[in-house]
Amino acid sequence: MSDFAIPQGRFHLSAGLDDAIRRSCAAPIRVGREAHPVFGFVAALGGMGAKVGDVCRGLGLAFDRGAVLGRCRIDYDAPLTVDTQYDVRAEVVLLERKASRRFGAADHLTLAMSVSAAGWPHARLRLTTIMPAAL
Repeated sequence: MSDFAIPQGRFHLSAGLDDAIRRSCAAPIRVGREAHPVFGFVAALGGMGAKVGDVCRGLGLAFDRGAVLGRCRIDYDAPLTVDTQYDVRAEVVLLERKASRRFGAADHLTLAMSVSAAGWPHARLRLTTIMPAAL
């Protein structure tokens, strides 16, 4: 959709990080190597080659005026596992301006992200961030 390129990134999912997430939300302890499912989201955003705010600013959007999460969909192709290095790719798939009760007009930015290891997909996300329309 856009010529704006987001660099590929990486995310290392350690057993210690999985353990900490599980403790923080009182999730059952891990059995085997399968990580908590929240890591589909955490790995995508944490391993993306640029921060969402930096992508928005790079596109001339008013991220600093009050961005909110509009929507997030996660599809899993395979469970994420601990002690695994993931490649994260992200791209801009949609940028549209819409009327907004809160902002008057709002820019909706949708990113598609994929989390893979050794060439195999594990999670795919579509994340929409909404912010006041740039002046």
